Amino acid sequence: MKIDNDTKKFIKFRLENNVPEVEDLTPIELREMRASMASVPPEHQVQINHINEIKIKSENRKIKLRIYSNNNNDQPLIIFFHGGGFVMGDLDSHDLLCRHLTKKSKCKLIAVDYSLAPEYKFPCSLEDSINAVKYIFENSKQIKFDKNKVVVCGDSAGGNLALIISILSKEQKLPKIRGQILFYPWIDFTMSRPSMNIKLDGLIVKKSTLDYFADHYLNDNDDVTNWNISPLLYSDFYEMPTTYIYGAGLDPLIDEGYALMKRLKSFKNEVHYKVYEGQMHAFVSNVVSLPTSIMCINEASDAIKQIIRND
Repeated sequence: MKIDNDTKKFIKFRLENNVPEVEDLTPIELREMRASMASVPPEHQVQINHINEIKIKSENRKIKLRIYSNNNNDQPLIIFFHGGGFVMGDLDSHDLLCRHLTKKSKCKLIAVDYSLAPEYKFPCSLEDSINAVKYIFENSKQIKFDKNKVVVCGDSAGGNLALIISILSKEQKLPKIRGQILFYPWIDFTMSRPSMNIKLDGLIVKKSTLDYFADHYLNDNDDVTNWNISPLLYSDFYEMPTTYIYGAGLDPLIDEGYALMKRLKSFKNEVHYKVYEGQMHAFVSNVVSLPTSIMCINEASDAIKQIIRND
Protein backbone atom coordinates (compact mmCIF):
# COMPACT_ATOMS: atom_id res chain seq x y z
CA MET A 1 0.00 0.00 0.00
CA LYS A 2 1.56 3.26 -1.15
CA ILE A 3 1.07 6.29 1.11
CA ASP A 4 2.37 9.71 0.02
CA ASN A 5 4.23 11.84 2.55
CA ASP A 6 1.51 14.47 2.77
CA THR A 7 -1.05 11.72 3.33
CA LYS A 8 1.08 10.25 6.12
CA LYS A 9 1.35 13.65 7.83
CA PHE A 10 -2.40 14.27 7.52
CA ILE A 11 -3.23 10.82 8.92
CA LYS A 12 -0.79 11.38 11.79
CA PHE A 13 -2.42 14.73 12.56
CA ARG A 14 -5.90 13.20 12.56
CA LEU A 15 -4.88 10.35 14.86
CA GLU A 16 -2.85 12.50 17.29
CA ASN A 17 -5.70 14.98 17.59
CA ASN A 18 -8.38 12.30 17.95
CA VAL A 19 -10.38 13.73 15.07
CA PRO A 20 -13.77 12.02 15.31
CA GLU A 21 -15.01 9.63 12.66
CA VAL A 22 -17.56 11.13 10.29
CA GLU A 23 -20.12 8.49 11.22
CA ASP A 24 -19.86 9.36 14.93
CA LEU A 25 -21.17 12.89 14.33
CA THR A 26 -24.62 14.21 13.61
CA PRO A 27 -25.03 15.94 10.22
CA ILE A 28 -25.04 19.33 11.97
CA GLU A 29 -21.83 18.52 13.88
CA LEU A 30 -20.26 17.21 10.69
CA ARG A 31 -21.04 20.41 8.78
CA GLU A 32 -19.64 22.50 11.61
CA MET A 33 -16.42 20.48 11.62
CA ARG A 34 -16.11 20.80 7.83
CA ALA A 35 -16.75 24.56 8.04
CA SER A 36 -13.94 24.89 10.59
CA MET A 37 -11.56 23.43 7.99
CA ALA A 38 -12.48 25.95 5.29
CA SER A 39 -10.19 28.77 6.42
CA VAL A 40 -7.27 29.31 4.03
CA PRO A 41 -3.83 30.57 5.16
CA PRO A 42 -2.61 33.64 3.22
CA GLU A 43 0.05 31.68 1.35
CA HIS A 44 -2.62 29.37 -0.11
CA GLN A 45 -5.13 32.01 -1.13
CA VAL A 46 -6.05 32.40 -4.80
CA GLN A 47 -7.36 35.74 -6.01
CA ILE A 48 -10.23 35.81 -8.50
CA ASN A 49 -11.37 39.10 -10.01
CA HIS A 50 -15.12 38.57 -9.94
CA ILE A 51 -17.11 36.40 -7.50
CA ASN A 52 -20.80 36.84 -6.92
CA GLU A 53 -23.71 34.76 -5.67
CA ILE A 54 -27.26 34.50 -6.87
CA LYS A 55 -30.29 32.60 -5.58
CA ILE A 56 -32.54 30.59 -7.85
CA LYS A 57 -35.74 28.67 -7.29
CA SER A 58 -35.59 24.87 -7.31
CA GLU A 59 -38.87 23.05 -6.73
CA ASN A 60 -40.25 24.54 -3.48
CA ARG A 61 -36.89 25.80 -2.21
CA LYS A 62 -34.14 28.25 -3.09
CA ILE A 63 -30.51 27.37 -3.74
CA LYS A 64 -27.40 29.47 -4.25
CA LEU A 65 -25.03 29.58 -7.18
CA ARG A 66 -21.56 31.11 -6.83
CA ILE A 67 -20.04 32.50 -10.03
CA TYR A 68 -16.26 32.81 -10.40
CA SER A 69 -14.63 34.70 -13.26
CA ASN A 70 -11.43 36.54 -14.07
CA ASN A 71 -13.05 38.52 -16.89
CA ASN A 72 -16.53 39.37 -18.13
CA ASN A 73 -16.22 37.98 -21.65
CA ASP A 74 -18.13 34.99 -22.98
CA GLN A 75 -15.80 32.34 -21.58
CA PRO A 76 -16.03 28.57 -21.52
CA LEU A 77 -17.89 27.42 -18.39
CA ILE A 78 -17.36 24.82 -15.68
CA ILE A 79 -20.46 23.81 -13.70
CA PHE A 80 -19.17 22.44 -10.38
CA PHE A 81 -20.91 20.11 -7.91
CA HIS A 82 -19.22 19.69 -4.53
CA GLY A 83 -18.71 16.47 -2.63
CA GLY A 84 -19.66 15.61 0.94
CA GLY A 85 -21.76 12.46 0.79
CA PHE A 86 -24.90 14.47 -0.01
CA VAL A 87 -24.88 15.39 3.72
CA MET A 88 -22.17 18.05 4.07
CA GLY A 89 -20.22 20.44 1.88
CA ASP A 90 -21.21 23.82 0.52
CA LEU A 91 -19.88 26.76 -1.48
CA ASP A 92 -17.23 27.53 1.14
CA SER A 93 -15.95 23.99 1.66
CA HIS A 94 -14.85 23.81 -1.98
CA ASP A 95 -14.14 27.50 -2.56
CA LEU A 96 -10.35 27.11 -2.82
CA LEU A 97 -10.69 24.24 -5.29
CA CYS A 98 -13.10 26.31 -7.39
CA ARG A 99 -10.72 29.27 -7.36
CA HIS A 100 -7.85 27.06 -8.56
CA LEU A 101 -9.95 25.56 -11.35
CA THR A 102 -11.16 28.99 -12.46
CA LYS A 103 -7.68 30.45 -12.59
CA LYS A 104 -5.83 27.47 -14.07
CA SER A 105 -8.43 26.53 -16.69
CA LYS A 106 -9.09 30.18 -17.72
CA CYS A 107 -12.82 29.44 -17.55
CA LYS A 108 -15.80 30.89 -15.76
CA LEU A 109 -17.03 28.54 -13.03
CA ILE A 110 -20.43 28.23 -11.37
CA ALA A 111 -20.64 26.21 -8.15
CA VAL A 112 -24.03 24.75 -7.24
CA ASP A 113 -25.10 24.78 -3.57
CA TYR A 114 -27.62 21.94 -3.78
CA SER A 115 -29.82 20.88 -0.86
CA LEU A 116 -28.37 18.43 1.66
CA ALA A 117 -29.67 15.31 3.40
CA PRO A 118 -31.18 14.28 5.73
CA GLU A 119 -33.30 17.45 5.61
CA TYR A 120 -33.59 16.99 1.84
CA LYS A 121 -33.26 13.35 0.84
CA PHE A 122 -33.01 11.86 -2.66
CA PRO A 123 -33.92 13.14 -5.22
CA CYS A 124 -33.62 16.73 -3.91
CA SER A 125 -29.91 17.20 -4.66
CA LEU A 126 -30.43 15.84 -8.16
CA GLU A 127 -33.48 18.04 -8.75
CA ASP A 128 -31.47 21.08 -7.62
CA SER A 129 -28.59 20.18 -9.92
CA ILE A 130 -30.87 19.74 -12.93
CA ASN A 131 -32.70 23.00 -12.18
CA ALA A 132 -29.39 24.81 -11.77
CA VAL A 133 -28.12 23.60 -15.14
CA LYS A 134 -31.39 24.62 -16.83
CA TYR A 135 -31.23 28.06 -15.22
CA ILE A 136 -27.59 28.56 -16.19
CA PHE A 137 -28.21 27.79 -19.87
CA GLU A 138 -31.45 29.79 -19.99
CA ASN A 139 -29.55 32.81 -18.66
CA SER A 140 -26.36 32.44 -20.69
CA LYS A 141 -26.50 36.00 -22.04
CA GLN A 142 -26.70 37.55 -18.57
CA ILE A 143 -24.13 35.18 -17.07
CA LYS A 144 -21.91 35.60 -20.17
CA PHE A 145 -20.48 32.25 -21.17
CA ASP A 146 -20.10 30.21 -24.35
CA LYS A 147 -22.98 27.70 -24.42
CA ASN A 148 -21.00 25.48 -26.76
CA LYS A 149 -18.11 25.09 -24.31
CA VAL A 150 -19.55 23.79 -21.04
CA VAL A 151 -17.89 21.19 -18.83
CA VAL A 152 -19.35 19.62 -15.69
CA CYS A 153 -17.11 18.77 -12.75
CA GLY A 154 -17.60 17.18 -9.35
CA ASP A 155 -15.88 15.31 -6.57
CA SER A 156 -17.33 12.26 -4.79
CA ALA A 157 -21.09 12.88 -4.42
CA GLY A 158 -20.63 15.83 -6.77
CA GLY A 159 -19.15 13.41 -9.30
CA ASN A 160 -22.37 11.42 -9.05
CA LEU A 161 -24.41 14.51 -9.90
CA ALA A 162 -22.06 15.59 -12.70
CA LEU A 163 -22.25 12.16 -14.33
CA ILE A 164 -26.06 12.16 -14.21
CA ILE A 165 -26.12 15.64 -15.76
CA SER A 166 -23.92 14.32 -18.58
CA ILE A 167 -26.26 11.36 -19.09
CA LEU A 168 -29.30 13.64 -19.25
CA SER A 169 -27.44 15.85 -21.72
CA LYS A 170 -26.67 12.81 -23.86
CA GLU A 171 -30.37 11.93 -23.76
CA GLN A 172 -31.06 15.51 -24.95
CA LYS A 173 -33.04 16.27 -21.79
CA LEU A 174 -30.50 18.97 -20.93
CA PRO A 175 -28.30 21.21 -23.14
CA LYS A 176 -25.03 19.96 -24.58
CA ILE A 177 -22.24 19.14 -22.13
CA ARG A 178 -18.83 18.93 -23.84
CA GLY A 179 -16.90 17.13 -21.14
CA GLN A 180 -16.87 15.93 -17.56
CA ILE A 181 -14.19 15.97 -14.89
CA LEU A 182 -14.86 13.44 -12.12
CA PHE A 183 -12.75 13.27 -8.96
CA TYR A 184 -13.20 9.90 -7.18
CA PRO A 185 -16.94 9.78 -8.03
CA TRP A 186 -19.40 7.91 -5.77
CA ILE A 187 -21.55 6.27 -8.43
CA ASP A 188 -22.56 2.81 -7.17
CA PHE A 189 -24.65 2.66 -4.00
CA THR A 190 -24.59 -1.14 -3.98
CA MET A 191 -21.11 -0.60 -2.46
CA SER A 192 -20.21 -4.15 -3.43
CA ARG A 193 -16.78 -3.74 -5.03
CA PRO A 194 -13.54 -5.07 -3.47
CA SER A 195 -12.08 -1.62 -2.69
CA MET A 196 -14.82 -1.19 -0.08
CA ASN A 197 -12.56 -3.35 2.11
CA ILE A 198 -9.71 -0.79 2.15
CA LYS A 199 -8.83 -0.12 5.79
CA LEU A 200 -6.28 2.27 7.25
CA ASP A 201 -6.57 4.17 10.54
CA GLY A 202 -6.92 7.89 9.97
CA LEU A 203 -8.65 7.84 6.57
CA ILE A 204 -11.48 10.34 6.16
CA VAL A 205 -13.74 7.93 4.27
CA LYS A 206 -14.26 4.20 4.82
CA LYS A 207 -17.17 1.95 3.90
CA SER A 208 -18.80 2.73 7.27
CA THR A 209 -18.62 6.42 6.33
CA LEU A 210 -20.38 5.76 3.03
CA ASP A 211 -23.03 3.69 4.84
CA TYR A 212 -23.65 6.68 7.13
CA PHE A 213 -24.07 9.03 4.17
CA ALA A 214 -26.33 6.59 2.30
CA ASP A 215 -28.55 6.15 5.35
CA HIS A 216 -29.10 9.91 5.49
CA TYR A 217 -29.46 10.40 1.73
CA LEU A 218 -31.80 7.59 0.74
CA ASN A 219 -35.44 7.00 1.57
CA ASP A 220 -36.43 3.63 3.01
CA ASN A 221 -37.91 2.37 -0.26
CA ASP A 222 -35.27 3.71 -2.67
CA ASP A 223 -33.73 1.16 -5.04
CA VAL A 224 -29.94 1.54 -4.99
CA THR A 225 -29.75 0.06 -8.49
CA ASN A 226 -31.75 3.03 -9.85
CA TRP A 227 -29.27 4.82 -12.12
CA ASN A 228 -30.42 8.19 -10.75
CA ILE A 229 -28.81 6.99 -7.51
CA SER A 230 -26.10 4.74 -8.97
CA PRO A 231 -25.28 6.19 -12.40
CA LEU A 232 -22.54 3.61 -12.95
CA LEU A 233 -25.43 1.18 -13.56
CA TYR A 234 -26.91 3.25 -16.42
CA SER A 235 -27.54 0.95 -19.38
CA ASP A 236 -26.56 2.96 -22.48
CA PHE A 237 -23.29 4.90 -22.29
CA TYR A 238 -22.99 5.51 -26.04
CA GLU A 239 -22.12 9.08 -27.10
CA MET A 240 -21.10 10.39 -23.71
CA PRO A 241 -18.98 13.55 -23.48
CA THR A 242 -15.20 13.34 -23.15
CA THR A 243 -14.45 12.14 -19.62
CA TYR A 244 -11.50 12.50 -17.27
CA ILE A 245 -11.59 10.44 -14.06
CA TYR A 246 -9.16 10.95 -11.20
CA GLY A 247 -8.97 8.36 -8.43
CA ALA A 248 -7.23 7.99 -5.08
CA GLY A 249 -5.49 4.74 -4.18
CA LEU A 250 -6.53 4.84 -0.53
CA ASP A 251 -10.23 5.19 -1.27
CA PRO A 252 -13.08 2.67 -1.01
CA LEU A 253 -14.49 4.27 -4.16
CA ILE A 254 -11.47 3.61 -6.38
CA ASP A 255 -13.06 0.56 -8.01
CA GLU A 256 -16.09 2.61 -9.03
CA GLY A 257 -14.00 5.10 -10.99
CA TYR A 258 -12.14 2.23 -12.66
CA ALA A 259 -15.42 0.47 -13.51
CA LEU A 260 -16.79 3.67 -15.04
CA MET A 261 -13.67 4.03 -17.17
CA LYS A 262 -14.09 0.45 -18.44
CA ARG A 263 -17.80 0.91 -19.16
CA LEU A 264 -17.29 4.20 -21.00
CA LYS A 265 -14.52 2.66 -23.11
CA SER A 266 -16.69 -0.35 -23.92
CA PHE A 267 -19.23 2.09 -25.39
CA LYS A 268 -16.52 3.71 -27.57
CA ASN A 269 -16.23 6.96 -25.63
CA GLU A 270 -13.11 9.05 -25.10
CA VAL A 271 -12.12 8.54 -21.48
CA HIS A 272 -8.93 9.31 -19.54
CA TYR A 273 -8.18 7.75 -16.16
CA LYS A 274 -5.49 8.40 -13.58
CA VAL A 275 -5.02 7.20 -10.01
CA TYR A 276 -3.03 9.05 -7.34
CA GLU A 277 -1.98 5.88 -5.57
CA GLY A 278 -0.77 7.44 -2.31
CA GLN A 279 -3.74 9.76 -1.75
CA MET A 280 -7.00 9.33 0.16
CA HIS A 281 -10.57 10.20 -0.70
CA ALA A 282 -11.27 13.96 -0.63
CA PHE A 283 -7.65 14.95 -1.26
CA VAL A 284 -8.49 17.35 -4.10
CA SER A 285 -10.65 19.56 -1.86
CA ASN A 286 -8.08 19.50 0.96
CA VAL A 287 -5.47 21.63 -0.80
CA VAL A 288 -3.88 23.02 2.38
CA SER A 289 -3.37 19.66 4.14
CA LEU A 290 -2.71 17.53 1.05
CA PRO A 291 -0.66 19.61 -1.43
CA THR A 292 -0.44 16.71 -3.92
CA SER A 293 -3.94 17.92 -4.77
CA ILE A 294 -2.37 20.77 -6.76
CA MET A 295 -0.88 18.28 -9.21
CA CYS A 296 -4.31 16.77 -9.79
CA ILE A 297 -5.98 20.18 -10.09
CA ASN A 298 -3.36 21.22 -12.65
CA GLU A 299 -4.01 18.07 -14.67
CA ALA A 300 -7.76 18.56 -14.50
CA SER A 301 -7.40 22.18 -15.60
CA ASP A 302 -5.30 21.09 -18.57
CA ALA A 303 -7.93 18.47 -19.36
CA ILE A 304 -10.64 21.15 -19.40
CA LYS A 305 -8.55 23.24 -21.81
CA GLN A 306 -8.12 20.18 -24.03
CA ILE A 307 -11.85 19.46 -24.07
CA ILE A 308 -12.56 23.04 -25.06
CA ARG A 309 -9.86 23.05 -27.77
CA ASN A 310 -11.27 19.85 -29.29
CA ASP A 311 -14.77 21.27 -29.45
